[in-house]
Amino acid sequence: MRRVWAIAWPHIKELFKSPGAVIMMFILPGLFGWIFGGISMESQQTKPVVDVVMNDEENSTEIFNVLKKNEHYRWNKETLQKAKAHVKEEDTVAAIVIPANIQGEIEKGQPVFDVILRSRTENYIALEPHLQGAANLIFTSYRTMEGSDSLRMTELLEAAASSKGVAIEQQTVQKDQNSTVEVNLMFVGFAIMFMMFGLSGAASTILDERIGGTWGRLMVTPASRLQISLGYLIAYFVMGWIQFAVLMAAMTLLFDTAWGKLTYMIPFASLVILCVVGFGLMIAGIVKTKQQAGAIGAVLIVSTCMLGGVYWPIDLVPEFMQKISLAVPQSWAMSGFKEIISGSLHSAALIKDTLALFGFTVVFFVIALRGITYK
Repeated sequence: MRRVWAIAWPHIKELFKSPGAVIMMFILPGLFGWIFGGISMESQQTKPVVDVVMNDEENSTEIFNVLKKNEHYRWNKETLQKAKAHVKEEDTVAAIVIPANIQGEIEKGQPVFDVILRSRTENYIALEPHLQGAANLIFTSYRTMEGSDSLRMTELLEAAASSKGVAIEQQTVQKDQNSTVEVNLMFVGFAIMFMMFGLSGAASTILDERIGGTWGRLMVTPASRLQISLGYLIAYFVMGWIQFAVLMAAMTLLFDTAWGKLTYMIPFASLVILCVVGFGLMIAGIVKTKQQAGAIGAVLIVSTCMLGGVYWPIDLVPEFMQKISLAVPQSWAMSGFKEIISGSLHSAALIKDTLALFGFTVVFFVIALRGITYK
C-alpha cells in the first residue's frame, strides 16, 4: 500500500499546484451552479401572470377561486381597461373576462369566458386546457342546478374550488415536492461535467509522462503493474471526491442545498466518481497525444452531458431521445441522484441506476487497461 500511495500522492499534490486545474475543478462548477442555480430559483418564483376581469357577484368570486387552482400562474383581478393594456404590453399571458350574468350567458349558448389575447404563446397553450376544464365545470354545475336558485350553484363551485383533486396514498412518489430539487440536480450535473473535464485532463498526463520518461522510470521500480494502476486510480478518485465535497459544501452554504441521506449519497457519488475516473483513463488509453485527449474528451463530454440530462431535465426531450440517453452514464447518474436528493429512495430504481453505472465503469476500465501500455 505504501508503494500505491507513493504513486498517488504526487498526482494529488499536482492538482493544487496547477491554477488551471483548480479553476476547472472548483471555480467553474461553483460559478456555473451559482449563476444557473440562481436563475432557476428566480424563475421558479416568477410565475406568468393572468388578469381576470370580474364583478363582485358571489358566483364570479367562486369561479375566480376555481381558476386559481392552477398554481403555475399568478392570477390578478383587474379592470377591463387595465387588463387590455397589460395584454397589449405583453405583461400578461391573457386576460380572462367573467361575464356579469354568467347564468344568462350560458342560457344563450355563449362562451363561459371571454379571452383577450395578443398571441398564442407557450404559456397560453399550457393554460388553455385549464380554462377549458374550468368552463366545462361551470357549465356542468349550471346544468346540474338548472331550475334551482343561484345559491346552490355557488355552493357547488365553492366545493369544486376547495377540492384537492387527486390524493396519493400508501406510496410516496417524491417526498420533497419543492422545486429546489431540480436546482440541486443542476449543481450535481455541473459537478459531473466539470469533474469529467478535470479528471480527463488529469488522466491524460499519463501521455506526457510517457514522452517525458516518467512512465518508463516508473516501470522499472519495484512497484507491480497492479500497484501502479491502483496508484493512479486512487489519485484521481481522491481528486474527484475533493471536488465533489467542496462543491457540496459551497452549495450548502450559498443556497442551503439539501443532498438527501448521506448513507445513500456517499456510496452512489463514489460510484459516479469511479465511473468518471474510468472514462478519463479510457480517453488516455485510446489517444496518442494530450491534444487529442482534450479534443476527443471535450466532444464526448459535452454531447453525452446533453443526452444525459445535465443541462436540462431528461423528461423534457422527446421519447426517442430519452431512449438514446440510456446509452450514456450521465443519465443513470442523474436518475440516481434525483432519487436520493428528492428523498424518494425507490430501491428498484436505485439498484437499476447503480448496476448501469457499474457496467459503464467496468467497460471504461477494461478499455483503459487494454489501451494503456505498460512498457
